[in-house]
Amino acid sequence: MYNWLVFLHILFAFLFMLTHGAHAAAMLKFRSEPDPEQSLTFLNIIPQTTLIRVLAVFMGIPGLAAAFITPWWKQGWPWASLVIFLIISWVMYRYGAGYYDIILDAAMHLIEAKKTNVNLSTAQKEYDEARNAPHAMIVSVVGIVGLAIILWLMRFKPF
Repeated sequence: MYNWLVFLHILFAFLFMLTHGAHAAAMLKFRSEPDPEQSLTFLNIIPQTTLIRVLAVFMGIPGLAAAFITPWWKQGWPWASLVIFLIISWVMYRYGAGYYDIILDAAMHLIEAKKTNVNLSTAQKEYDEARNAPHAMIVSVVGIVGLAIILWLMRFKPF
């Protein structure tokens, strides 16, 4: 039973990361796309956040179950992994979702400004600032470092 739970935990972790790969690619591509209309097409390739949340639950349940059918739940590393995962999730929600909102608003303002030729320079500046906001880099670094720490905890079980 334990091996199946670990298998499912890792399988859903891979699927979870795959869906995040599309989000990360879109976020990083926003930074280099000067055309607001083209940048909005990136939103078409990213999976819905509901899928990500479902995969997170499907990843967590077998992982926690595996910890509870062994004496590992008494050790600190599974709980540290869970806390780190929750911190990563908060950062992703705060900065990842926030970045999409910033980009969408700025792109829509610039598209409207180009149509009406009103406040074009202000809208262009707002869009450029949105594209270069640090959100994409923050979530990338936190996600990679956090994942590396969780993987280290799971592999070496230091405490």
